Amino acid sequence: MYRVEREVRPVGDCRLFVAREVPTGPELLVKLLPAGLSLAVDAGLFEQELQLVADRLRHPQIVAPRGAGRAGAVVYHTRAFVAGTTLRAWLMRHGELPLRRMVEILRDVLAALAHAHAASVAHGDLKPENVLLTDEGALVADTGMVDGVGRSLPGGAAAAGAALCAAPYMAPERRDGGTTGPRDDMFAVGVLAHEMLTGQPPAPEGEPLEEVRSVPPGVAELVHRCLAPDPAARWADAAAALASVKLPGGGVG
Repeated sequence: MYRVEREVRPVGDCRLFVAREVPTGPELLVKLLPAGLSLAVDAGLFEQELQLVADRLRHPQIVAPRGAGRAGAVVYHTRAFVAGTTLRAWLMRHGELPLRRMVEILRDVLAALAHAHAASVAHGDLKPENVLLTDEGALVADTGMVDGVGRSLPGGAAAAGAALCAAPYMAPERRDGGTTGPRDDMFAVGVLAHEMLTGQPPAPEGEPLEEVRSVPPGVAELVHRCLAPDPAARWADAAAALASVKLPGGGVG
């Protein structure tokens, strides 16, 4: 049982609330699935799927799911409430990030994804709303959520992606009805990195990254390879990207 304390900024069509487990539990973030999706989801199966994901994800840069359920017509899921801000909020206020900060966030995101991929969990919905900026670094939330919803829906992962995911962060094969996976996550990493560097996601007819901003070769290589239209041209997973790309150290500006 939860006591709702306040509502916070929504993510897409999902409403978010900060709540506590009654009587004296920790603060949780409660995310309500959109109404149409809630009606179609098998809440019991969704809860089981999220528990399987939570059992696999134990990494300091991942905010693992905590629970799920149904309240009337609405299906919800919970995670620990994290004090700080989202990368989306930061970008909306300030635009592009300083290179040093961008690299720090990128490393944290890749480390989180590498752990998830090693546990056979794809994020499936990586976007600035799901990257949390805290004193402990960047944390990744909602890992595995799309697959959890998809396995609880008659329409599967494609229906879940259409309802929950932001199209600019989905790889071309996902937009064509493909499933989630590490290579799809790597495409989202490329979009995220481009947005951190320029303030905007890459556009099909936009200028090349190097013409918009001066970036170190390792960062440029990562962005370009992640954004490759052919999934086989991307890294197989986040660990492979971390192992093969030299990102600049703490002395970058």
